[in-house]
Amino acid sequence: MSLMHSLRRRRVWLPALVLTLLGLLIAGYRWTHEPVTVQRVLPMSAEARANPLHGLMLGLRGAGQTVELMGHLDLGRRAPPAGGSVVLLYPEAQVETFDQAQALIDWVAAGGRLVLPMPRGDSAPVLVDILDSELGVRSLRGVAASADCARLRPPVPQAREPGSADTRARQICGAPFEVLGSVQASLVWPTARAARFARLPYGEGEVLLFSDFEWLNNALLRPLATSTDPDANANARASRATDLALMAALAAPLLESDGVWMVVWRGGSLSSLLISRGWPLFLGLGLALLAWLLRRSQRFGPLMPSPSPHRRALMEHIDAVGQFGFRSDHGHGLHAAVRANLIDRLASRHALAGLDNGALAQALADRSRLPLDALNAALTLPPRPTPEAFRDAVALLSTALHRL
Repeated sequence: MSLMHSLRRRRVWLPALVLTLLGLLIAGYRWTHEPVTVQRVLPMSAEARANPLHGLMLGLRGAGQTVELMGHLDLGRRAPPAGGSVVLLYPEAQVETFDQAQALIDWVAAGGRLVLPMPRGDSAPVLVDILDSELGVRSLRGVAASADCARLRPPVPQAREPGSADTRARQICGAPFEVLGSVQASLVWPTARAARFARLPYGEGEVLLFSDFEWLNNALLRPLATSTDPDANANARASRATDLALMAALAAPLLESDGVWMVVWRGGSLSSLLISRGWPLFLGLGLALLAWLLRRSQRFGPLMPSPSPHRRALMEHIDAVGQFGFRSDHGHGLHAAVRANLIDRLASRHALAGLDNGALAQALADRSRLPLDALNAALTLPPRPTPEAFRDAVALLSTALHRL
């Protein structure tokens, strides 16, 4: 009974001891450690890298608008919706001919909405001419792109927070332009000669023209940098709120369309893209090719003939053995072996044995239909035969052997 009682107590105390030790370890870990939140800025996705207005696209989709990314704009094959919007990030790469520009402006006149930055310099002469002739917009080439930057406030009062008196604005540079006074524009900012933003009606649609899209890029997606100075953090949050309010104000017309197409192709031929972005791959392939050529090339030193390849032809081996035997004075032995083989076959097949040379030659001539004189000469080999006489004798005896 005492043994059974001891076993039962051991079964109870051992699990209790293990659970107690485990609880102490957990309590000690929680006492010496505390959770810490670490923020890491992840790299942008491939879609965000390809589209500088990825933040604007996410905002439009979050508001319920349909946004489609396009690599190329071809109105002849597939036209945007009649009441939709087209955002050209790089108009210089998308509108290259007069027909393309005319088709695009005709689509706007039918009720479309075109959003684009002002082309810089002579990069898109066709598009600049269309903007000048149809919309009265002229590029100010004499004004530097980085000079005379202006601060753009939200053009729609509802974009600000209710009751907010904040007068912060966003600085916009880029290619300035001017809008002729005769053009009926719904909004041109600023009203001075060097404009940075214009909302121009054309037909049933309108054109939203900006100096550039730099202030709308994906910087709004990056988290705010925290600082130990509370005032700096407050200013950063206020600046971010101003940027978002300005984006919301200028994106408000896009929410009214039947769909938004963002054309994000930068242009450039395949060769230029390979040269500009594919040079690491070509450099690696070139080094690998150079290493292979060095490995396969002949090294410095005296030229040596290449070793002869192995020959496995059976007749060549037999011929070589025969020539070696003849040069070693074993020709009579080879001739005697062929002559003995011939006599043995003649005796076994025709019951002729013990014949002298004359009778043997006559029997072979009758049965193999070979000349008698040649057989007499082949059966008796001279003491010092020439290679030709030896070859002829062995060949004739071999022919007689096959004809028996």
